[in-house]
Amino acid sequence: MASSLAGQLFRMRNIDRVITSERSQKIRASFLFDGRQAADIDMQTIFDIGCDGLGELRKMNRKFDSFASTLFSPAIKDLDRVLQTREENERLDESIRSFLFLMAPYFLTKPAGKALEWLVRRFRIQEFNARDLLAAILPYHETKAFLTMLTIITFETRDMELFGFLVTQRKARRLLDRGTLMAQCVRDRALMTFVCSSVFRACQMGFEYAGLHAFYAMIFSQYITSLASVGGTDVQFVLPFVLDGLQLDGDAQIAAYMVLGTLATRVTLSADALDKTLCAVAQRPADLRAMTMCVVQLVQTQEAALTVGLSLRFVRALHAHAEFPRVLCALAGDYDVSLFMTPLLAALAHHAFDDTEALHLLSAFVPLLPGAHIPVLCTQLVREYVTRGDSGNLTAVLDLLQLRHSQQLEDAIGACAVDANESTHRLLYQLKIRGSQDNASRVLPLQETSTTLYLSIGHADAGMRLVAANALRDIVTGKGGEYSLSTEDACDLIVGRLEHEDDEQVLDIVLGLPLSEYVPAAKLIVLLAQLIGRVSKEQLTDKIIARLLDTDASTEELQTQIAGAVFPFVLQFAGTQDVTKALATRVKKSAASAGWLAAIGKYANASSPGKYNKQAAAALGSALASQWEKLSNTKTGAWAAQLQRSASVPARTAAVAVGVQAVVKLAAGKNTARCVSAAKSVIDAALDIVSSLGSAHVSDDVAQTTADSAQWDKLLSGLAQDSRDIACARVAVGSISAVLGLLPAVATLQPGQWFTAVQGDAELAYCDLV
Repeated sequence: MASSLAGQLFRMRNIDRVITSERSQKIRASFLFDGRQAADIDMQTIFDIGCDGLGELRKMNRKFDSFASTLFSPAIKDLDRVLQTREENERLDESIRSFLFLMAPYFLTKPAGKALEWLVRRFRIQEFNARDLLAAILPYHETKAFLTMLTIITFETRDMELFGFLVTQRKARRLLDRGTLMAQCVRDRALMTFVCSSVFRACQMGFEYAGLHAFYAMIFSQYITSLASVGGTDVQFVLPFVLDGLQLDGDAQIAAYMVLGTLATRVTLSADALDKTLCAVAQRPADLRAMTMCVVQLVQTQEAALTVGLSLRFVRALHAHAEFPRVLCALAGDYDVSLFMTPLLAALAHHAFDDTEALHLLSAFVPLLPGAHIPVLCTQLVREYVTRGDSGNLTAVLDLLQLRHSQQLEDAIGACAVDANESTHRLLYQLKIRGSQDNASRVLPLQETSTTLYLSIGHADAGMRLVAANALRDIVTGKGGEYSLSTEDACDLIVGRLEHEDDEQVLDIVLGLPLSEYVPAAKLIVLLAQLIGRVSKEQLTDKIIARLLDTDASTEELQTQIAGAVFPFVLQFAGTQDVTKALATRVKKSAASAGWLAAIGKYANASSPGKYNKQAAAALGSALASQWEKLSNTKTGAWAAQLQRSASVPARTAAVAVGVQAVVKLAAGKNTARCVSAAKSVIDAALDIVSSLGSAHVSDDVAQTTADSAQWDKLLSGLAQDSRDIACARVAVGSISAVLGLLPAVATLQPGQWFTAVQGDAELAYCDLV
């Protein structure tokens, strides 16, 4: 409340300057000119200078374009902010703030000086926007340009406690050197907060630049080193700013790494603080190598990393970066990272016991680790094995080490056997002689990936999974040479990929396997149905639908599941001949075509429309015709009512198109009673569509469409060419015409007249049918 009142008094005090005419002012605040010289320059001249500067800035950065119509607009020349409302001034301040931060990288250029001169004269930014102005130009504190601007800045009373030291610098006409600024930051944390907040605000606004990042790294690092000692309160003050810096992008994040490295050498973090910091560093690195160097520095300087260990959360964060093992091992060739590698390998060995992500990360290290670190890994794994017992995860990595580093593993087993009790000896003996044939997929080596099939096919890197998928295909198709897999092992690997795989090349290979031979039908249908919605390539969708339709569904429940999964997609997806053929085959083989009828109704009630696929609709129309032959008139009518209740007109249109195919099928079978019932249901739904869209959507020539096949094909092709409403209206009207064309003797209206018919007229036309 007090600060708000002070600000109002400050503004009111400055109104006196507005009352005084410009001519009577012998000295004016100016960035480019002497105060007396500036007083002799009129507003128009200053405006022209400012516009000239803006024009040059626009050539440097097109983001300045927007200010030509705001701060540098001729319409704003006579504006005086002291006479504006609070809301108007707030909008003006926001515009000035954006300009100042955008201008900051160009502050030392002449165009920037010209533009600032206009802002000083017209908007008095040195008085009303002093904090934003300082925040933008503070990285240039050692330059003459900064001192020049400082000489004209007017600080409000409430800001003197924070910026009072600058008044002393201004009076002495001394440049603000680094030492003076740093000493003041150490004395007053509020100034350090202002500096850091200014940097973060510029970055968040998208106005960051190399000099800003260097300033942040330098000022914060020197602040930490300038502290006599770094205590708990210092850490609580510094760490949030560092963590905020880690959330930025690019060089700003690397600057935060530098600050964090400096902090790590001055303070001992608690285990919890270290874990949170490590996870924040590893979360979203802008540069993986810089991130790796940062976490190495942190772990190697913090005792908690050795005494408490590294958390599973941190391990999972590292696992998200597929190249991390390669980058770390490359650093190990240039620097001593043993103090980091030991706790890391210990954490991986510990967490890999029951966590898949830790297992994958550990397996990625095995072929890359420098020889000096192999004994450490072997020892850690053997200790975990002895402590926690046999684990499929641990033994998988131990088997891999046996293949690549058998002597080091033997030495680790021998070292653990010294002074071990009987039960430990038994475990070590089992580890030493365990047979590889019991877990073929876990120990089956892949030369291309330098690891096993089991570890490769679940690896974080898609390239590794692709190699493993090809190897799996060779094995299950009998081309794997001496290697083979049990049905259970193959099923586990296939199911794992169908559930979790996101690389479409890998999925393409897995879908080409004889899935039904290894995965139970009920589980396979569920997996494939879920997979349809995850892929984006049409060719892959084609293959999934085909495999789903080919699945041997022996029960009515399974066939209904297939129908429900396939129908929403076949009308949206322009399937190839393989899909259409598989769909037709499945429909003919289906002993429970009620599932298709339910699926059509479900699609009609869907909220998202799809693209019409004539071939798929023809096959489904056959299924619908077969179902209509079995259903009573009451149930058929209920299905028609369901169509009419659908909220989505395109969805209803697609279902109506399927209904037309069913009517055609029934008419060809001479089943007059069912054909009439089906025709009524289709026309009811079609009339409802036309009524909801209105006649303006359909031209007269379309309204005269007959049941001629060429005309019908032309009509349906409009779905891919017209707007959504026109396409739906075309199909609806065409459906009416096609149905009446099949039953001309019973129609009292001409096909073209159905377009303008009301629902009551349509009902009269059905009287003859009944």
